[in-house]
Amino acid sequence: YEVISTAKGPDGEQVSILTTNQTHTAVENLKPESSYEFKVKPKNELGAGPPSDPVSFNTESADPRVSENVSGKDAIWTQFPFKTDSYSDCNGKQYVKRTWYRKFVGVQLCNSLRYKIYLSDSLNGKFYNIGDQTGFGEDHCQFVDSFLDGRTGRQLRADQLPARTGYYRAMRQEPVYFGQIGAHSHINYVSWYECGTPIPGKW
Repeated sequence: YEVISTAKGPDGEQVSILTTNQTHTAVENLKPESSYEFKVKPKNELGAGPPSDPVSFNTESADPRVSENVSGKDAIWTQFPFKTDSYSDCNGKQYVKRTWYRKFVGVQLCNSLRYKIYLSDSLNGKFYNIGDQTGFGEDHCQFVDSFLDGRTGRQLRADQLPARTGYYRAMRQEPVYFGQIGAHSHINYVSWYECGTPIPGKW
């Protein structure tokens, strides 16, 4: 599939094409205050099919309290204290950054390579645990820009964990949903992650 995105923003119109063989993918590095139009075009050895109907999306303005360093070389994490729905072995500093899901990722450090990852709809709202329907959160390293499947804390079955509300998904690149995790939900969550990405730090 070709995912064709057309951006209209302060810098004019730009078209980019992302090629994937998956039925879902993330279009990353969207610019703030821009309008986007997305189309998907199927391709195989016989050629290309017709593009899908366009889907429009407008990005919000960048929150000045969560700034990104545009060089791409430095860490894009901002130290920011946040409220957590805690289930964590980590009690260190807290850092926040934006994600392509229009959500904020929050991490609380055990050390620079071991941390607890949370998600929130807003910077000042509660940051929630992330559950996994098919594993123990190894693919949640995607939220800290790691392409690796990470190591995670103690892996308990959902029915051994307290019930709580949180975000969850089954596979890398999927959108997240919000609802009950743990207990009888069959959705696991863990107390820390190691993703091979130091926070804060250089890539």
